[in-house]
Amino acid sequence: MRPKIMSSRSIARSLDYNEKKVTQGKAECIAAVNYLKDLSRLSYDDKLHVLKKRMALNDRVKTSQHITLNFDPADKLSNEQMQKIAKVYMKEIGFEQQPYLVYRHHDAGHPHCHIVTTHVLRNGDPIELYNIGRNQSETARQRIEAEFHLTTAEMKKQARLQQQQIDGVQKIKYGESSIAQSMSRVLEYVTKNYKCTSLKEFNTILRSYNLEAYRGKEASQLYQHRGLLYRVLDENGRYIGVPLKASFFDCKPTLDNLSMQFLQNQSQKLQHLQTVTTRIKWELLQNPENFDFLVSSLFRNNIRMVLQRDKEGKCIDVTYIDFKNKCLYPGGELDERCKASAIQTVIDNQKLRETQYSQQQSQRQTYRLRPSF
Repeated sequence: MRPKIMSSRSIARSLDYNEKKVTQGKAECIAAVNYLKDLSRLSYDDKLHVLKKRMALNDRVKTSQHITLNFDPADKLSNEQMQKIAKVYMKEIGFEQQPYLVYRHHDAGHPHCHIVTTHVLRNGDPIELYNIGRNQSETARQRIEAEFHLTTAEMKKQARLQQQQIDGVQKIKYGESSIAQSMSRVLEYVTKNYKCTSLKEFNTILRSYNLEAYRGKEASQLYQHRGLLYRVLDENGRYIGVPLKASFFDCKPTLDNLSMQFLQNQSQKLQHLQTVTTRIKWELLQNPENFDFLVSSLFRNNIRMVLQRDKEGKCIDVTYIDFKNKCLYPGGELDERCKASAIQTVIDNQKLRETQYSQQQSQRQTYRLRPSF
């Protein structure tokens, strides 16, 4: 959420701006707080009169406040949720007792609302505005993001970093640098640090870096002789370039060497099993219908979900990567509530919520465009 507090020389101009948007069908007034009448009974004059009357209590105050609360496009908020958020925000910045109007706008690619109010109190004293954006507003933002499970700037930053690198090791990008050196750097880091217990887990990590260990088909000589090739992948998971033999690399990530390492990693992996299971179950409990936030919450706790989907897009398998302890846990090894079926339930819940939200928006748009008689 990105709040912004602006001063306006004319409270009538701020109100006119929002009311004009309502007339154009690009906004709707969703709340009128500390007004004597209900929102449905308020005329334009009623809205303006209360605000002007409050400002008249202090002749020295020449400005009013025009506040905007901006949300990430991933945040699918109903009007009721936005009303609650506005109420919490105004309370946190000390405007709880002020008369204010909340307008939800539909003229941008992200959800946002405008709040028109004044900082003159009932006794005529002004609310102190010095550093309100840096202090009270920032505190309000943090509370609201946590309480309403909103997409945060930190989450978006982490997602961008995750696209570029993992654990500080750069993803392999074909054509940008020496492919052999990039492959060697990734393989050395993964074999040295990650406690994989199977080739499948090993490949789950490697694919995060756009790399894959390939045994070949079962009938091939490569497979029969326990050979291993390493192939670079593009961003869509397709093979690209010329594969290199495992013996080419200094760390010698051959199938025989990896198999011995897999056996040694079994006991180390079990040490962190319960901790990871508990963390995943807790995040699933906190986010039963928001898959995007579940992914971000787990990532903040150094856990990444890797999903395997069928042709219809349904989750049929899940693996959890514990970046902190450098371990991988297939969903089948964990509690029943951590398996692929539980993740698919969260995905289905989010889709249902987004569908309901879209239907509500469509109904409101139809209502606004309906001719009045």
